[in-house]
Amino acid sequence: MTLTRLLLLTALDLFNGKDLAGWVNEGGANFKVVNGVITVDQGPYSWLRTEVEYTNYELTLEYKTTADGNSGVFLRSAALSKPHETGYELQIYDDRKDFKTGSLVGIAEAKPNKIRPNVWNKIRVIHIGPKVTVFMNGVKVLETSNTRSLKGHIGLQFNPGKPISFRAVRLKEL
Repeated sequence: MTLTRLLLLTALDLFNGKDLAGWVNEGGANFKVVNGVITVDQGPYSWLRTEVEYTNYELTLEYKTTADGNSGVFLRSAALSKPHETGYELQIYDDRKDFKTGSLVGIAEAKPNKIRPNVWNKIRVIHIGPKVTVFMNGVKVLETSNTRSLKGHIGLQFNPGKPISFRAVRLKEL
């Protein structure tokens, strides 16, 4: 059995493919499940966060957006707050001057990589203590260390006018 298969067998599905059980909508955007995929395309700036907080984990997920998409994945963020300030924002946005796709906004810039528009992109994050390692579509783009937050929620970001979809959201506690 391969290591990847073993990790998937022991990973927790954060998204069950049917509804948003286990998630909290912070901000009111229209997060919904369509054909087994979390989609969002309308509403104010918002994030969909897990009910549970996590400390050390391996997170994998897939996202699909357009070439000008602007979103992110929040890591170890506090509820009812500014998730990009209380935790980490893993950027999904190519058109920033700095901290482009794969970067931790305000903390560390990723190696150059881009969103593959209108197809599924894969993110893998290994977060142990202060160390964060990020893979985008199988390529290691970032490895850094930061102590801003050692425990918090996982979240999916929505920016107005920038539709995005997420699927296969899995977490293995380490």
